[in-house]
Amino acid sequence: MLKAVIFDFDGTIGDTLKLVIESIREAVSPFMDRELSDDEIADTFGPIEEGSILKFVDEKDYEEACKRLYDAYARLHKEITPKPFAGVVDLIKYLKSKNLIIILATGKGAKTCEISLKQYQMENLFDKIKTGSIKGGIKPQMMQEVIDEYKLSADEVIYIGDAPTDIDAARQVGVKIASVLYGTRIEEDAVKAKNPDAICYSIEDVKKYLTSLI
Repeated sequence: MLKAVIFDFDGTIGDTLKLVIESIREAVSPFMDRELSDDEIADTFGPIEEGSILKFVDEKDYEEACKRLYDAYARLHKEITPKPFAGVVDLIKYLKSKNLIIILATGKGAKTCEISLKQYQMENLFDKIKTGSIKGGIKPQMMQEVIDEYKLSADEVIYIGDAPTDIDAARQVGVKIASVLYGTRIEEDAVKAKNPDAICYSIEDVKKYLTSLI
C-alpha cells in the first residue's frame, strides 16, 4: 500500500525549467564573452542552480553571480511562471486527505526553492522539503532518507518526476516512479526508453494512477 509520495519540482510542480535557464543566463552573462544556449545551461543540471553557476564563472565572481541569480529568479518567476501547473495543489491536498506523507525532493537549491514555493503559495503543503547539493544530484539519498525517517519500505513510496534521471534515481532506491510529461520542456523518448512504472500526460493521470495504489 502506498504511504508516501515524493514530488520533484521543476517540470513537475511548475513549468519552471525555462525560468531556471533564463535566470542562470542572466546571472552569468556579465562574466561571459558570449551568450549561452539553452542546451549548454541545461547540460549543467544535476547540482543546484549555484552549481551551474560555478560551471561558467570564476570563483571570484561566484558570490556576485549568485546574487544576480536570485534577483533574476524572483523577478522572472512572476513573468514566466507565476502559478504552478493547474490542478497540482488540489492533487496534493487530495493525497493529504488520504493520509499520505507528501514530500518535496528537488534538485533545486534552498534559495530558489524558497522563492518558488512563496511565489506559488505552497510553503505549507509539504510534510518535508529536501533540496539539492552543489556537488551533484542526490535524489537517491533524499528518497532513502524519506524511507528511513518515516520507517517505510521502498514499495510504499513513489517518486513523481519529469526527467529520465528521476527514473534512474528511483530505481537505485527501489521506489516506484511515475514520469510526468505535461511541461513544455520534456524528454519523452528518453523517458519511455527507461520504462517507468507509469507515464502521466496530465495531473489527472497522476491522480488516477496514485489512487490506484492507495
